Amino acid sequence: MRIYSLSFIIILFALGIEFDINAQVTITFPMEKAVFQRNQSNQAKIYIAGNFTSTINTVEARLKNASNDVVVIDWTIISFNPNNGVFSGSLSNVTGGWYKLEVRGKLNASVVGTATLNRVGVGEVFIIAGQSNAQGLEGDHGEVGASDERVVTHNEISWFDSGVNHCDLKFPNYPVLSQIVSSGSTRSYLSKTGFNPWAYGKLGDNLVSRLGVPVAFFNAAAFATSSQNWKESSDGLTTLSHYSGQPYCNTSGVPYNGLRKVLNYYASLFGVRAILWHQGESDNFAGISQSNYISNVNYVINKSRSHFGSNIPWVISKASVFDKNSNGGLGNANSGIINAQYNLANSSNQIFSGPSTDDLLGSNRIDEVHFYGPGLIELANRWNASLSTDFFNASNPIVAKPLPIVSVGCHSITELRLTAPSGYNAYKWVRTDTGNNDYEDVAEATTQIIDRSSGTYRCYLTDAQGNITFTQPVTVQNVANYCSCVGLTSCSGITYLSNSTPCFSSNGWGPIEMDKSNGESGLGDGSSIKIKGITYPKGIGTHANSEIVYHLNNNFGRFISDIGIDDEVSTATEGATVIFKVYKDNTLSYTSGILNKNSATVRVNIDVNNVNELKLAVEDGGDTFFADHADWAGARLHCVDNQAPTAPSSLVESNIGQNCVKLTWNASTDNMEVEKYNIYQDGNLIGSVNAPITTYQVTGLLQLNYYRFSVKAVDYSGNISSESNISEVVTLQNPLIAISKKIINIGQSTSLVAFGCSGGTINWSTGSTANPLVVSPSDTTIYSVTCTVGSCTSIVAKDTVKVIPNCKTSYILINNRDNYGGSGTNLTFSSSQTISATNIISTQANVTYKAAKSITLLPGFQSTSGTVFNAYIAGCVNNARIGSLFESQPADKLKLSPSIEKQD
Repeated sequence: MRIYSLSFIIILFALGIEFDINAQVTITFPMEKAVFQRNQSNQAKIYIAGNFTSTINTVEARLKNASNDVVVIDWTIISFNPNNGVFSGSLSNVTGGWYKLEVRGKLNASVVGTATLNRVGVGEVFIIAGQSNAQGLEGDHGEVGASDERVVTHNEISWFDSGVNHCDLKFPNYPVLSQIVSSGSTRSYLSKTGFNPWAYGKLGDNLVSRLGVPVAFFNAAAFATSSQNWKESSDGLTTLSHYSGQPYCNTSGVPYNGLRKVLNYYASLFGVRAILWHQGESDNFAGISQSNYISNVNYVINKSRSHFGSNIPWVISKASVFDKNSNGGLGNANSGIINAQYNLANSSNQIFSGPSTDDLLGSNRIDEVHFYGPGLIELANRWNASLSTDFFNASNPIVAKPLPIVSVGCHSITELRLTAPSGYNAYKWVRTDTGNNDYEDVAEATTQIIDRSSGTYRCYLTDAQGNITFTQPVTVQNVANYCSCVGLTSCSGITYLSNSTPCFSSNGWGPIEMDKSNGESGLGDGSSIKIKGITYPKGIGTHANSEIVYHLNNNFGRFISDIGIDDEVSTATEGATVIFKVYKDNTLSYTSGILNKNSATVRVNIDVNNVNELKLAVEDGGDTFFADHADWAGARLHCVDNQAPTAPSSLVESNIGQNCVKLTWNASTDNMEVEKYNIYQDGNLIGSVNAPITTYQVTGLLQLNYYRFSVKAVDYSGNISSESNISEVVTLQNPLIAISKKIINIGQSTSLVAFGCSGGTINWSTGSTANPLVVSPSDTTIYSVTCTVGSCTSIVAKDTVKVIPNCKTSYILINNRDNYGGSGTNLTFSSSQTISATNIISTQANVTYKAAKSITLLPGFQSTSGTVFNAYIAGCVNNARIGSLFESQPADKLKLSPSIEKQD
């Protein structure tokens, strides 16, 4: 088995590479002078991609102000441990501006290579639509280019294809952006249909001067068109020219087709602020009514938004002049068209009012219709005024779509596998080293994945709306050098990765450790892998940023590992935060999110059936690289597995309580490994435990209920065993409290007994576990009790022992509430004033009333046969007996004499 290093990687991009330090890193995206649409917070994300030819483990990027080289965003890591010669990343929250982009590749602290993009911007992107006064005319019409380099376009035109004598329906070529210029015979086209700079060079200068950010324009306008032509063609229909009566441009779907392609292409790549719509002169000529103009334009707006998939803002100019009026003078305006254009503006629907131009007449127009010279300058100024601060505050721009990244891996010893991202409706690979570079060129393939032994390839991707993005070009050469690592050629049982040599590995600190942690110094001095107190005999110890690549050769079914921060850095005061990632054939399949030293262990179980290359990566969590000791604990591979485990056996219950029970069973066996056991209650899944655990505590049960429990084993491939034997359980009754005397005098005691805790432990609120429990409270007290069986505790049972105070001002003792009976009842009621009684004393109770002023036994009071009742007129302290002792007399014959009632 051969280990390769990045110095042998041969995935090179289709750019000339000089073998010096600067050429060892190349930027392939963005392109020079690209302008990305900023959001409402004046920010954008700039996606960056490129290639490298030497061993590196980080790629960094920074932005400088293009005019003075002041650093705006300092060196920021955009890619950790890139491989296969490809890197990609982004700079976020880039504020509006014009920048120099610098990229450098580093191996640890050493800079290996650098690359520079002289100009890239975050600003405003506009798309132009409408008729000839939006498209511009061929030739010199007094237009001026932009004086500021920050006003850019794609300088090409694909308007009319003379070879087939109809309008060009192709997508634009790969964008090469440049300043809008007009000097002598040199005039910029504005792709896709713009014949010259028209008013947009000057408008761009105005906006750049006012906003301080770069501006890009792309044109989709078409001469001699009306709103009716745009509406009909948006449905793919052939529409007739109002001037010739013939099919417009000799083809169907035009002019709208051009706008859709510009949106799908440029707006997808760079984003867009708004569509600038100048359309009305031909509607005047064709006699389009006010209501029809509104209906037509609204239809086109809605179609464009549907086709692009976003609510793109529109700005509608007010224009209708097309010819001399009936008196031979200039300015045949149409108030209905103008009113329609005013009425269309509705900022809540992201439609805004543009400039009024009908009053620009005379020398401002070359042929009574089209603007010329000073008229173009004034047109630019008026567009600038319409694109006001209020417009920018109210309009919601569309930002660029993310750059799709091609992943590269080995397909065989002679072929590399290039994989475009998933989720697109269509894929088109073009081979750029044979002269193809554009979407419309001959397709090399139309699948997401291609396997190639040589050549340079770019993939164009189309989403559900027809929006197109593209990847950077990738060159394939010297495949044998890259793919010479044979890897794991067969599967038999469980394969621990630490027993196999990876095809590639890199580590943020010291070597990758097999069956050891990364160690305190990262110099191969690691101890056993240990996460959250559990020691793993097998596994891989790493340090962020790390990467390990294994060639599986499509021989395995599952990848399994526990992941986490090793316990050896559990006391680290900083760092120790990482992100684990798993790639299958260079496509990200799993990410853990940020894990730190306090995070619970995470188990990874990933399907790797038909996977050729497995890559395990660990990235820093975003703080520092300190103590980032990351373990792939027990990292192993399983074969493709369709065999279920054996059924668990000997399921038994124990520690049955009122609301829980403990289940225990014998372990299952499997041809690979049992992953977990599923527990079922009355046929319903209620939980699971990871193997090798074979016990489960069931909770949440109800008292005195009947339950049936069973267990099934599940392996790592999801195969489920048959059911274990059934365990039948009847839960205990919740505990009850019996009290020997529920009312006592201070100093007396009573006994509490808890029932319903067979085989468990009684826990009283006093902290005692005695049963019965003797208490002598000094005040009325609520006592509670629970029953604990194993680790399960019942609900709380409560009851009250009432304590009669030593000396109360008065007592009013009433029937039912204050009846006392039982041979164990021996109570004394002492009052500093009076006692009034209608209660009943029965069943050999012994009750004494003492009051300092009076005791009144009212009708209803009874002392039944066999009871002992005493009444005393006495203070709470003095106990001089004033009444008689009555024994074994019917209560209704007991009367106190008037002399007793009247005594003080």
